Amino acid sequence: DLCNQLLLGHLPMLVKPEAKDVFVLGLASGMTAGAVLDYPVQHLDIAENCDAVVSASRLFDDWNHHALDDPRTHLWQEDARTVLTLRPQKYDVIISEPSNPWFVGIGSVFSREFYQLTASRLKPGGIMTQWFHIYETQDNILDLVLRTFCSVYPNVEIWDTGAGDIILLGSMQPWPTGPEIFQKSFAIDRVRTDMWMIDIQSP
Repeated sequence: DLCNQLLLGHLPMLVKPEAKDVFVLGLASGMTAGAVLDYPVQHLDIAENCDAVVSASRLFDDWNHHALDDPRTHLWQEDARTVLTLRPQKYDVIISEPSNPWFVGIGSVFSREFYQLTASRLKPGGIMTQWFHIYETQDNILDLVLRTFCSVYPNVEIWDTGAGDIILLGSMQPWPTGPEIFQKSFAIDRVRTDMWMIDIQSP
């Protein structure tokens, strides 16, 4: 999942490199958080409610740029929906990196209500990012997720990571995208290093 975890952080930041406030649902290995911290963000909130995942992420510190030790990072050991509901903070980018959708309790972060919640926590022009696993998933379930996401976010990109997964970018407003936009971020050493790890060598 290296490609997925890095692109989850990089894709929204490539189109919004000026983002200052970012929220990540799910810590996992910390690679997504580390990718976000490649950029000059000011504040990264991570919601992870599993203590074992937080402990295990430390095994990846050399690959996630010690994301949890970065002074810009705040870890909320709480359900992401609770954090987003109770805090008035608005974000430039929200990234949803849940477990596989067939796990108990995960379906709620693919719901219209959750997407409406994330939309209410985005700044104008903010980007919502959703990872979805299309392997071992029926087409009608994929159709349902796409319809639900698009029912809240009228502007959407779908990225195929080539490994049985897709990444959705959504916003209430259109955003500039493409190689010319990505070029700015490829000037950052850590961004280029991450991209080379997954054999992406240019915008």
